[in-house]
Amino acid sequence: YQRRVHGVYFFSKTPNTNMGGNAGKMLKAVDQGAGNCDKQIDALFNTLDKDKSGVLEGKEYQAFMDEAAKYMLADLKKAGHDYDDATIRAWLKQWIDANGDGKITRAEMKANLKAVLDAGE
Repeated sequence: YQRRVHGVYFFSKTPNTNMGGNAGKMLKAVDQGAGNCDKQIDALFNTLDKDKSGVLEGKEYQAFMDEAAKYMLADLKKAGHDYDDATIRAWLKQWIDANGDGKITRAEMKANLKAVLDAGE
């Protein structure tokens, strides 16, 4: 699957499983929020967790990775950094899915998402 964002082509094994039109806005709210962003992260997690299992896995996990990578690539580019999609995805997995189980819990997202997004500033 090939996707073009801001004139750059990105490749992934599966097409974007769009997590909703507000995903970029929600990530931006977390990124630009000061201090504790638990409310924004809860809203984002609830949007992603389509089956309400309390864990993002499978298509939900992939949707988060797609949208977060897209957001971070654009944010880092604005800050003058030049990273590729694979590097951003590896970084997200390392920080958000630290135990590498292919799942993201609400606690994992709350513990690490703000720090990951702030890294581009």
